[in-house]
Amino acid sequence: MTKQRNAALCLSISLAFAFTGCKPKAPVEPVPAPVASAPAAAAPAVVQAPVAATPPPVSASADVDLDKIAVISKPMPPFPFVDYPENIGESKQQTKASDFDQLHLIVGNKVQAVEGRFRRLVFELADAKVSRFQAQRDYAKAALDMGGVKINTSMPKDEAFQKVNGVFNDAMAKTLDYPNENYSYESYFFPTPTGRKWMLIMANENSVRVTSIEEKQTASMVKMVTAAVMKSELDSKGHVALYINFDTDKSAIRPDGKPAVDEIAALMKKETALHLSVEGHTDNVGDKARNVSLSRERAQAVVQALVSDGIDGARLNATGHGAEKPLVDNGSEENRAKNRRVELVKVVKS
Repeated sequence: MTKQRNAALCLSISLAFAFTGCKPKAPVEPVPAPVASAPAAAAPAVVQAPVAATPPPVSASADVDLDKIAVISKPMPPFPFVDYPENIGESKQQTKASDFDQLHLIVGNKVQAVEGRFRRLVFELADAKVSRFQAQRDYAKAALDMGGVKINTSMPKDEAFQKVNGVFNDAMAKTLDYPNENYSYESYFFPTPTGRKWMLIMANENSVRVTSIEEKQTASMVKMVTAAVMKSELDSKGHVALYINFDTDKSAIRPDGKPAVDEIAALMKKETALHLSVEGHTDNVGDKARNVSLSRERAQAVVQALVSDGIDGARLNATGHGAEKPLVDNGSEENRAKNRRVELVKVVKS
């Protein structure tokens, strides 16, 4: 068996180990000899039937409703789901990981922000001794075998994508972490009973990048703004910024955001003449019109929560500004986090 064919089979076998955590099942179509790197007692390697390098997306529509994709019933491998080919030693592995961060993927032809832990593996095709086609095919097949659904209908440089998200430039390349070097682009979505998971596969003639993401919530690092602090800020500045937690692209207040709303209610119950404008703000990532509507929906969610807590709705109004009024430049994730906020603005009644 040639070294190139041996390495190609090693990639398929390494992915199989990532899925099952055990030795491959009995072969369906054995090759003349076992893979050289496999133990002597291992079953002969199985040549995977070729599949399309770019599987069809869930829908031909530019809009993809993730909530309508059926939950995967079979268990997934533990995070990060897949790994490097067996012949990529540690010295050739280019890994980046974080326990919590925000990344951006393409869903349909729009940018979707995703928060959680991630791991990105990068390796050179020459080191793996496989072609771009096989590497892309095998990782795509791995995603589909786990129950994933391909959910991007556009590539970053496609006209349809740029029409919605703006011209593809260095800033957009940085947001998507897309190297802009003739890489392919495939994003996969895994709705599971324990939460949403994602895989992003990119390949060009030289290297492969595979990012695994597992959504999760994390406790806010921002200190609670109490009713007393809110009153002081409103009296001195006329407004106060709050960081109430919402899920990505959602307007429902998360449980860890409820204490902030309770403090607003406590303030308004004590200051019975106080009227407030609740104003939502986002960062500049994604569709401008969607950011405006999302910021308004989040402000309305805060107002509805206050009304449910006994505050007269006539003392409140909600509006959304999207990314039009940033506190700081949107050039970093830290700054974008500061811009994603709900502000209380004191309304002076004549």
